[in-house]
Amino acid sequence: MNTLKQPKSIVKLAGITLLFNLLIPTLSYVFIQSKLFVQGDNLLTATNVIYSKGIFNAGIIMELMLVIGLVLLGYSLYLLLRHVNEKLAMFAFVLKCIEALLVGTVTLISFLAYQMISTSEDFQTLAGFLLNQHDILNAIPMFFLGIEMVIFSMLLYKSRLIPRWISVFGIISFASIFIYSLLSITTEGMNLMSLTLPSFLFELICGSWLLIKGIKTNAIIK
Repeated sequence: MNTLKQPKSIVKLAGITLLFNLLIPTLSYVFIQSKLFVQGDNLLTATNVIYSKGIFNAGIIMELMLVIGLVLLGYSLYLLLRHVNEKLAMFAFVLKCIEALLVGTVTLISFLAYQMISTSEDFQTLAGFLLNQHDILNAIPMFFLGIEMVIFSMLLYKSRLIPRWISVFGIISFASIFIYSLLSITTEGMNLMSLTLPSFLFELICGSWLLIKGIKTNAIIK
């Protein structure tokens, strides 16, 4: 057995990035995607983007910031939990980097669609179609999100760094994310957003706990 100690800066970074990665997608969906993207009407989506270029560009910037936030979260959790199981923590971090890369790819597709709209009216319908696939495309990185965060939550459970009920809730929440990603890719027309709500709540609780309460610095790892 060994006593697990971590610098406060790592704990704070994990808490901040958890909350940051909760805030950015929420703001993007509420103020940008729900306002501009009209499912079933690709031309209207393109038109909305044309007349709301500032808002759309803000969304692109936010998603690029999210890519950075995802990598920082994965790195901080790796540093926090590598003493529990080095290989599993590294595997989860690699999956987090893949998730970040895929989120960046989805953002690039949105940016290219925007360039198509700006270039020619002939491409507006196609651009609108690509933009309306945003949620489905995001289900692909969420596949990796579900796996990696279940692993990190399991390591948190074993570490006892935070109350175990939070870790158990994390395992359940991101197992739901994994299911959501699979169903979103394979099933058309189902309202599955309710499966993502537990993960939002987990990020809020766990991020706040790490920032306010911190971790048990004398936690024992077997």
